[in-house]
Amino acid sequence: MAEETLVEAGTIAGTHGLRGDLKVRPNTNGSQVLLGAECVTLFCKDGRQLTIDVVKTSMHKQIVLLTLEGYDHIDKVEGFLGAKVFMAYEQFPQLEDGCHYWHQLQGLQVVDSQLGDLGSLTSVLETSGHDVYVAEGCHGEVMFPAVEAFIDEIDLEQGQMRVTLPDGLIELNG
Repeated sequence: MAEETLVEAGTIAGTHGLRGDLKVRPNTNGSQVLLGAECVTLFCKDGRQLTIDVVKTSMHKQIVLLTLEGYDHIDKVEGFLGAKVFMAYEQFPQLEDGCHYWHQLQGLQVVDSQLGDLGSLTSVLETSGHDVYVAEGCHGEVMFPAVEAFIDEIDLEQGQMRVTLPDGLIELNG
């Protein structure tokens, strides 16, 4: 996997049953990218990095249940609690045109059509209505709805997200 790009997909939040199944909390709520994982890389809290084949995955509520090759008992997986779960980007499901994964957006420069540079995209907040993007820059922390009406263009090659935010939104954030 040295040639592949690894992307963080979740965190091991606990065990499930006695057979070594792991509960993985996806990085973005409801994400199902791990369901297609053939192999994962764990970055454990104790510094270990392990690349392990996946035997089985399934969704259980908002958690992904993950069974790893050679880890068939709870005693063998308890040391993985808190580990970050990465998978090769090449294993991620293909998205429809105009859709992006968070790791593609994180760090983009956000440029407003009226105010110019708002800073870099640092996080996404998940709400019941829609996601909210957070950009940090010269205006401080600017939060804006992650909806098509405000996003003019996402240019991954240029590293920019061009937006047109409503008048007064920046002032509300301050």
